[in-house]
Amino acid sequence: MTHFKAKVLSRVCLLTPLESEHQIIHINSGKNVLGRSKETGVRDAKCSKKQLELDVDMVKAQIKLKVLGINPSGVNGFMVTKNTECALEHGDILEMIYGRHSFKIIFKPPPERKLQATADNSWISIEDDKLLIFTSAGVKASEKIAAYDVDGTIIKTKSGLVFPKSSDDWMLNCENAPKKLKQLFNTGFKICFFTNQGGISKGKVNISEFKAKMQSIVQKLDVPIQVFIATGEGYYRKPLPGMWEYLQKEANENVNIDKDQSFFVGDAAGRPEVGKGIHKRRKDHSLADRLFAKNLNINFYTPEEHFLGNKQEHWLPPEFELAKYDENQSLLNPPNAKLSIGPCEMIIMLGLPGSGKTHFCEKHLSPLGYFIANADSLKSTKACLEACERFLSKGTSCAVDNTNIDIESRKKFIDLAKKYKTPCRCFVMGTSIAHIKHNLAYRHLIDKKHSKINDMIFNTMKKKYTAPNMAEGFAEIVTVNLKFQFDSNYNESLYKLYLLEK
Repeated sequence: MTHFKAKVLSRVCLLTPLESEHQIIHINSGKNVLGRSKETGVRDAKCSKKQLELDVDMVKAQIKLKVLGINPSGVNGFMVTKNTECALEHGDILEMIYGRHSFKIIFKPPPERKLQATADNSWISIEDDKLLIFTSAGVKASEKIAAYDVDGTIIKTKSGLVFPKSSDDWMLNCENAPKKLKQLFNTGFKICFFTNQGGISKGKVNISEFKAKMQSIVQKLDVPIQVFIATGEGYYRKPLPGMWEYLQKEANENVNIDKDQSFFVGDAAGRPEVGKGIHKRRKDHSLADRLFAKNLNINFYTPEEHFLGNKQEHWLPPEFELAKYDENQSLLNPPNAKLSIGPCEMIIMLGLPGSGKTHFCEKHLSPLGYFIANADSLKSTKACLEACERFLSKGTSCAVDNTNIDIESRKKFIDLAKKYKTPCRCFVMGTSIAHIKHNLAYRHLIDKKHSKINDMIFNTMKKKYTAPNMAEGFAEIVTVNLKFQFDSNYNESLYKLYLLEK
């Protein structure tokens, strides 16, 4: 039996509730009739006992829906009346009664859907809606990609507000956009949109309304377009190249993309505020679009440059650029400082989360026989102190791999070193704040076990940071210059991308 067949035979279909009053409903292969019952948990009198017929095909991971009840049901936000039939897929939202009793259709394992050439408009979902792709009729693969952001580039709000007040609060940003896109399409370019829509994963943007809006935009432009939508954080979100890589590997019919002939247009270009009064233009909200193009190594233009022929505008570079980081500087400062000064010592690491303390300890101190005490792994500062005391009492060096950002937290370990008459040094991470934020973004991408650090918590720790001084009882204060060693070529290439939007 093939792996595919085994997966299909073990596939189950669930209706997972989006409201706390309901419970998961298991759906069998073949026809199922659902409605008001103990099994569904729906007690609404408007819902018939035989409200819906669901004909489930486990092999195709599809459902044929027929509304049996007098009152309408809902599919992806749209009303579905009695005797209406339609197809449902993994990830669709089904409302027993229109606007109420919502369930999400889940197939386990989910279908392995890949984009196919099609004569009709189509939507597909990748990795449980982390990436949505809309392909309008007539889209053709090409080695030349004309790529665009959407908000602020293709469209703007009719209301003049920064964020749209409704799904129909939009108009074309440039009147000549349809003509420009048609010219490109007629000369062999494939038109693609790449847009970040984090509001979808946060529940702030209705996915059905957004899909309808996107189809309306494409219809207004009257040219075949393929749209890539990153619904949350992670590798698909610009400036990371995930959406483009999916285009190249899965959505361009195996046609290799010529980056020299391709380009990207976006308004998140790092331009400062200019002008005054009615002529004032706000600064760009980020650099995400420009850095997206840099990560892809393709040409970049602002909407004004591309659609209006304006000259290139002044823009501000990102806070951190790895290419400008001096990787040839000495590991320790002063350069004559030693990693180890004797058979037994205590080193107190000092640095904000993401500054590289743990990496330094693992790559440089642990191989020298230092016991590494870390509150994250030992679960408390008290446990770190107890562990360090056990090792110091045996004459074994210790390194305290906590943030240690204030005098009070450092004093406990300095006093312990004094108790055992052991020299205590402070190793301060010299990593800049901008570099730290890059490291945190990288860490979150490669290790989901690390929870993302809230900006408010990070800023609170930054304010609490107190530089060390010799009067605290240190034998020496050493600055550590971060030098990453990577476990794989992939991790190294990922680290060298622009990971932040500013």
